[in-house]
Amino acid sequence: MSGPPPNRVVTVTATGYMQVRLATNPDPTDETRGVSGYTFALPGEPDLDRVVRTSRPVASRTHAPPTGMAVRRVAIDGVVVATHPLNGATFDLVGAARFESVNEVMMEQGEEALEPFEVRLTHGDFGFQRRSYLDPARPDLTVYTAERALLEPRRATYAFSTALLVEATGEGDPISYRARKLALLVADLDATTDRTIRAGLERRISELRITDPSDRRTASMSFIERRHFDLNGPTTIHDPSELLPGLDVATAIPCDIAMGAWDADALSFYATATLVFRAR
Repeated sequence: MSGPPPNRVVTVTATGYMQVRLATNPDPTDETRGVSGYTFALPGEPDLDRVVRTSRPVASRTHAPPTGMAVRRVAIDGVVVATHPLNGATFDLVGAARFESVNEVMMEQGEEALEPFEVRLTHGDFGFQRRSYLDPARPDLTVYTAERALLEPRRATYAFSTALLVEATGEGDPISYRARKLALLVADLDATTDRTIRAGLERRISELRITDPSDRRTASMSFIERRHFDLNGPTTIHDPSELLPGLDVATAIPCDIAMGAWDADALSFYATATLVFRAR
């Protein structure tokens, strides 16, 4: 007699752009306009707030990639299912996630924790939401109150690679990408007389004219941060059509996220997020 069938594993991968309006070194983390770094709030834009947004971007800039992430790949037990009904589901981070370096007291910028980390998937009448707690027994912990040992697993690993840039834009040359953006903004400047709009365009153009490949404006487009989370909080799920039948909500659900193709002009980056769901 054969044993029980193996547990079904559904691997879901979402891709797309996130917006994050934040100051960069040497500005302090809580700088709200951008002074000494290479990111800034333009005239007429609200203050920088460091929130990582997967929808409803704030003051989205012209010629910026659209903010939003959706499921692009579903595999069951390692076999891709192109027609799986979860394809196209919206992937969101909820709860105003921020990169928390605490002015590099906790971790260096680029390695810092992303907190709080809570994932929501929605598609038609399907809905799933679950958070990754630093310690599920102490859900109120934050990066300011948790012991260092709990923060270390949230540290990002990073590497220089054009893989995500190619996936996002179809090419791996940051200088060429920025040059095309520059040409579009110069044309916009020629076409407008609005003083506030012109001031913003002139600032963006001056930054895009910096083409040194070692400058962070360019080099960061080939920088990939990877983070791992275990979604270990209570699960909220509405699945009347059983897209994830028999989902095991008693154990943590792993989520790996990679972030790259950082566009300092658009204040956004490209990301891939992979969740692994298991049946009981």
